[in-house]
Amino acid sequence: MNFLLILWRQRNYRIAVIVALLALLWLLSGLTADTRPARDTGGSSPAAAAEALTVKARRLQAQPYTTRVVVNSRTEANRSVRLRAELDGVIAGLPVAEGQRVATGEVICEIDAEDRPERLERARVALRKAELDFAGAKKLQGRGLQSEAGMAQQEVALANARADYKRAQVDVENLKIRAPFAGVVNSRAIELGDFIRRGEECATILDLDPILVVGEVSESQVGQLQPGGPASAQLHQGQLLEGQLRYVSLEAHPVTRAYRVEVAVPNKDGRLRSGTSARMALPTGEVLAHRINSSLLTLDDRGALGVRTLDAEQRVHFSNVQLVSDENAGVWVAGLPAQALLITVGQEYVSEGERVEVEFEESTGDLLAPIPAQVSEQVPEQMPEQIPTSASTEELQ
Repeated sequence: MNFLLILWRQRNYRIAVIVALLALLWLLSGLTADTRPARDTGGSSPAAAAEALTVKARRLQAQPYTTRVVVNSRTEANRSVRLRAELDGVIAGLPVAEGQRVATGEVICEIDAEDRPERLERARVALRKAELDFAGAKKLQGRGLQSEAGMAQQEVALANARADYKRAQVDVENLKIRAPFAGVVNSRAIELGDFIRRGEECATILDLDPILVVGEVSESQVGQLQPGGPASAQLHQGQLLEGQLRYVSLEAHPVTRAYRVEVAVPNKDGRLRSGTSARMALPTGEVLAHRINSSLLTLDDRGALGVRTLDAEQRVHFSNVQLVSDENAGVWVAGLPAQALLITVGQEYVSEGERVEVEFEESTGDLLAPIPAQVSEQVPEQMPEQIPTSASTEELQ
């Protein structure tokens, strides 16, 4: 006891004891503190209702949307032919200028005739003589005055005369190089007075009606395409085109492993040019989807994409969705019921199963979204997108 009194008289020990007692009292206070009951969000009492969080929500109606594959593409001529000479000779005429439209059979290049018309006349006269000789030999054979060998010789002479005459005819016809189809003279490889040899190019003709929009789709997308269906495209300058999916390749490119597709677009006025960059949209099917603002998308604990909705009792639920399209005017999602009550304000402050107070917003079929802006950058090639069937073609941006 005397020992404790001695320690208490020493100021340092006295302060240490007081601090230890205060710390012990503070620790013991945590064991005796009252625990407040948790708020019952599902209760129906007025007090519980007063504590419920208020959110804003909107009723959405699903709409049919046509899914599509969008790929970078380019325009090409329906047909492109290089006209080549079938004779040697000097170019004597070029009746059609570059860039001029021509009809089927119109003369594009003309080769100097030289002595070819005279050769044709000589072959015609020789054929006439061979025909008369053969007719006389037939009469002699009927009287028994012509041998079989003699008749065979006359037949060979007649065949040779006919071949020579035909050859001379073809040479004269080939003096004029004609357009095999209606189109445009895109370029000329020779000029007036040039000497052209057999097989050399005279001019190039393009058939631009219809014009083709061509691109390549991946092997995961090609199975969804059906030739003959409608398709659309947007040129680099912004012009919108409507056409038909004419061709889907059955063999992949050996390097890119992608499949060529062609969309035929009418071009009767000829204003569309070959080689223009474009973006092509190919329909692949139809789904029911809702348009919402991208800010309403959230992730659950597993990292799955979804939105928060309300049931008939105004309880919060997390609904998983699949992203159908990401556009300037919002995102299109699938996976919700045809009629859904979507939380638009306060979705980040509520949890699964919680009952909330709701302020309903006016419903116009889908959520308001920012005004679409003109897209200037290119979409990566073979990137799948979707377009609504009810949307105008201006949404293909």
